[in-house]
Amino acid sequence: MKARKMIVAVATLALMGAMVCVAAACSPSTEPLSQSGGDWEAVMAEHPDDPYVASYEAEDPSTLITMHKKLGNTCESCHDDDVMKEVGNFTELVGPSENTIATREFCLNDGCHSWEKIVDTTVLDGDKTIYNPEGTYNVHDNHRGDVDCGQCHSMHGQPTLNCVECHYMDLPEGWDGFE
Repeated sequence: MKARKMIVAVATLALMGAMVCVAAACSPSTEPLSQSGGDWEAVMAEHPDDPYVASYEAEDPSTLITMHKKLGNTCESCHDDDVMKEVGNFTELVGPSENTIATREFCLNDGCHSWEKIVDTTVLDGDKTIYNPEGTYNVHDNHRGDVDCGQCHSMHGQPTLNCVECHYMDLPEGWDGFE
């Protein structure tokens, strides 16, 4: 009986060891994506099909990434080395996340955007109503309060004017809205 228990124990340990080896072989590598040692340009060159890299390189005038790139910003302007490790893992653009990118705090930090300037330059024409006889809407000074920038703005994709869920407004060029 002791011999049988010993055989079962040895077999169990061997099976567990094999499972650990298989899991290690299948798990994502902890090696950096690039041998460049933290070089964003090299990582991007290695992953041109990643949708975020493709949008950065596309020069699409309707995306914010193109505008930010023309102003001299690079991926490193907003992303850290942890994000660089994710490049190459995406097959499509994802929606707004709960992280710190595209929040009001992030976008309105020192040296980036000024809330006052944004509010002053974002008046759109729309329906004239009894409540809004001028038919002008300021999408950043509205009844929804302080929402995160990523709720409408997409750095790498098409921005969506969520106000048009309820209000008719002329969409700015390059913006999507809900029909």
